[in-house]
Amino acid sequence: MILLLFSFNCRVVANGITVVTLRNSLSCSPFDPRPAVAGLVLLAGAGTSAAADRIAAHGAASSTAVAASVTNCNDAGAGSLRAAVATHAAVIDMTTLACSTITLSTGAIIVDHEVPDVTFKGPTGHGLSIDANHNGRVLVHNGEGMLTLDHLTLTNGSYVNFYYGGGCVYAFGSVTLQNSTISNCLLSFGSFAAKGGGIYVKRDLTLNDSVLSGNQALAASKALGGAAYVHGNLVVDRSTIRDNSSFTNHTGAMAGGIYVRGQAQVYGTTISGNLSEFAAGIMVRSNSTISNSTLSGNAASFTTGGIFALGPLLLDNSTVAFNTQSSTEFGAGIYANAGVVAHSSIIANNTSTASGQARDLYCRNCLPNGSKNLIMGSSSAVPGDTIVADPILGPLADNGGQTKTHALLTGSPALEAGSNIRDLPFDQRGRDRTSGTTADIGAYESGDDLIFADSFD
Repeated sequence: MILLLFSFNCRVVANGITVVTLRNSLSCSPFDPRPAVAGLVLLAGAGTSAAADRIAAHGAASSTAVAASVTNCNDAGAGSLRAAVATHAAVIDMTTLACSTITLSTGAIIVDHEVPDVTFKGPTGHGLSIDANHNGRVLVHNGEGMLTLDHLTLTNGSYVNFYYGGGCVYAFGSVTLQNSTISNCLLSFGSFAAKGGGIYVKRDLTLNDSVLSGNQALAASKALGGAAYVHGNLVVDRSTIRDNSSFTNHTGAMAGGIYVRGQAQVYGTTISGNLSEFAAGIMVRSNSTISNSTLSGNAASFTTGGIFALGPLLLDNSTVAFNTQSSTEFGAGIYANAGVVAHSSIIANNTSTASGQARDLYCRNCLPNGSKNLIMGSSSAVPGDTIVADPILGPLADNGGQTKTHALLTGSPALEAGSNIRDLPFDQRGRDRTSGTTADIGAYESGDDLIFADSFD
């Protein structure tokens, strides 16, 4: 059992960041460990009871809160984003902007500690980017509540040779991304640990219909979370985490994608193409639930290309394939430290680049549990109904829906060989979870007719 308790008792201000430390545990409120389910879109995307309470409170307040409108795309001055934030408004309204980019030339946008909850709302009719122009971070939120980004792209942040994390976003509270993107951000430290190439969040992170891509965390000795570093809990729904990386000079990099100190729920999501020394896709230090999701093409220069789970892992109707590591040991796809329960999931074609052999699953001092899986290679015995064969997958591609998947090709042993014990109505793409007499194994359900879930098109 791993107990993560942090105790703090100071308050300082440095480089625009209010560092208020509280005498509390990893998360200020209990995490609701219920499995992610189809249509998991609570108000503003909350997935934890604590986050839901905060968002609900913020949503009620927002209906009467003062909103500040952004009327131009200048870096500063009347009508600018920077001027709107300076009013301490709870809602920053950019919905009427016709421009596509706000370029910051004088550093990050800083939200004061006296603004606990703030929502940045972009236009829904076209894309709007806030571009840091490699001149510091994009956004710093010093409030202890919720930072919400809605229909926005934050990009080209660059935070170098300072301390604390977040190449594009630093948040002292929680963060929710709704239909938003964090991309091409850089965090590079010499003396300190680099935490969160794209986002550093002190509490919980929720991603709904969002993308984290092309972000980097680099350091001399320790780099954690190329896309995001989450001090609390993570909830991801119908999102993409791709092509992020974390590296060091001394083999101290973990999680090219997301590093989570608390618990994680991942639903309808693709985590692909992320690079790191260890745990290239995602690393979770507590319980994790992954449903209707694909982890593919993540590459570790040492061990574990896909999922590194220090706490118990529950894997339902998901595909973990084509992840790589240089080690010849098992665990290229999944390293499970405290047990894994998998149902109707594919764990296959995860290989050692040194030996070329399937090294899909490592269950440390445990036996994998579950049913109706396809697992090509495991360090220990698998359940008796497990299929041990090549699943015959197509390449990672746009097969419909919002995220990329691996199609089951003709002759795949995964076709109509799975189950749906969680009663998921849809597969990862929004297709009926059981299109034939029996569900397929993995995140992709074959069939001709698409029945789309909410927000699919």
